[in-house]
Amino acid sequence: MIRGVQLLWRTSCLLAVGCQSSFSELDLFLLAEMQKADTAPLDETNQWDGHTQAISFGEQLFFSTALSPDNITCATCHHPDLGFTDGQPQATGIGVTPRHSPTLFDMAEHSWFRWDGGCDSLWCQAIGPIESPVEMNSSRTYLAYALGQDAELRGQYESLFGVLPDVSTLPLIAKPTSDDTEANDAWNTLSANQQHEITQVLVNTTKSIAAFEATIQSQDTVFDQFLVGLLDPNTSESEALALLTEEEEHGLRLFIGEGGCHFCHNGPTLSNDAFHNIGLGTRDWLEPTDIGRYDGITMLQTSTFNASGEWSDDPNGARAERIDRLVQNTEQLGQFKTPSLRNLLQTAPYMHGGHFETLEEVVNHYSKLEESSVQGHSDETLKPLNWTDEQQQAMIAFLRTLDDSL
Repeated sequence: MIRGVQLLWRTSCLLAVGCQSSFSELDLFLLAEMQKADTAPLDETNQWDGHTQAISFGEQLFFSTALSPDNITCATCHHPDLGFTDGQPQATGIGVTPRHSPTLFDMAEHSWFRWDGGCDSLWCQAIGPIESPVEMNSSRTYLAYALGQDAELRGQYESLFGVLPDVSTLPLIAKPTSDDTEANDAWNTLSANQQHEITQVLVNTTKSIAAFEATIQSQDTVFDQFLVGLLDPNTSESEALALLTEEEEHGLRLFIGEGGCHFCHNGPTLSNDAFHNIGLGTRDWLEPTDIGRYDGITMLQTSTFNASGEWSDDPNGARAERIDRLVQNTEQLGQFKTPSLRNLLQTAPYMHGGHFETLEEVVNHYSKLEESSVQGHSDETLKPLNWTDEQQQAMIAFLRTLDDSL
């Protein structure tokens, strides 16, 4: 509402005699929409989202080595000092994953999770790494066992969710999986009731982790301070622009102007939360068979942990309804989620496979578009910008204003 009032004042001012702005009405609308949200929305599929005790428990779980037999933690791939990534082209746990670790900043603002959108909630996303053989290499029976063996974790879990099930007679490593025949066979020896009880522990754990992750918010940046001034009726446009250098302002105008960057990087997170094929070529370290969003839709729709599934706390809500509206087609081959641009100085290397080490490489890619897509075809809206060195440096200068570490 505040953004709307500010935008109404500034745009109506454009029509008044003697009131001038160097930004168009559309520019002001786009910029107003980029203001940081006052509060993060709660996930209705997770009844523990926003719950103080669950957040505290989730934070402890996030950094705990107890969840993995190999002492891998959530923070191994999402380290706070590395922008909640791990600084590697591909996330590295017990092994190497196919993709780069996405940042956790402002994740509560997003609708889809994973680079391919294979999950529609943070708690769904957290399940994969726990049981992945190349990430935490754990299982849901091991998780229940580990929580029971750690007095502090057990106490926190049971104060929230009730008594842990007895796993003393169950296989230590058991999970439904196609990656580990032994673990899958062990899972099939459990009764339906045992499987349900153990899976409930997994879901309670990841919903707590998600509640903590939802609190990881980026802080105000130079760009945010500029937006506040620009949209404040008591501040002149020249005063707001004084917060930016000439080079940064030049980059901003390229961003919302001829660069067309705002078509994909918009809103409070500077991501449209959609999926695009940006024409990235091969890399020696990446699997050429990764088809991105196309597989992500299959993963989401068949997951027992999606928003419409039995483990959701809102199986008939808005998130659940989105699943039925998804249509899978070959246009989605090679599409990956638009990343947020906030705190991007902390989250290198860039793109879903860590394709580029520097912002200079990223901007140069969009300027020239010299690569060919490994899967599918590039979005037709992408055209070479053919920017000069001065324009590319201006864009980089602007992107740096989006990082709260400066």
